[in-house]
Amino acid sequence: MIARRVRSVAVSVPGVPNARPGVLRWLGYAFGARLPTGFAPWVLHDLTARSWFVRLLGRTTVQCVPATLLALLPGPAWLRVALPLFVLFSSLFMAAIFSPMIREKRLYQHGFMPEIVLSDDEG
Repeated sequence: MIARRVRSVAVSVPGVPNARPGVLRWLGYAFGARLPTGFAPWVLHDLTARSWFVRLLGRTTVQCVPATLLALLPGPAWLRVALPLFVLFSSLFMAAIFSPMIREKRLYQHGFMPEIVLSDDEG
């Protein structure tokens, strides 16, 4: 493991840069793609920092952007606004409900053991 989690503070191994993915890689990551192992410290930080829940909701919002195409369908204006908003709010609701499972799946997907990384050190 390249980084270790200690009471919500990610500690990096010296000599290993904390590389952030570029825009295209981040978009792939937001849609569920696995990043190369060089981004492992960033992924660990992304999924274990205090703001992990907000980050998850941000990724979910990015996933809903293609739903704005529903606004181009013919129909009344209220419906063209309501459809993308329904997709957005229902997606955010489902992401909030299943957030612990999504987080564990992503940790496992990137080679981390959620049982170990997310364990509480407060005996």
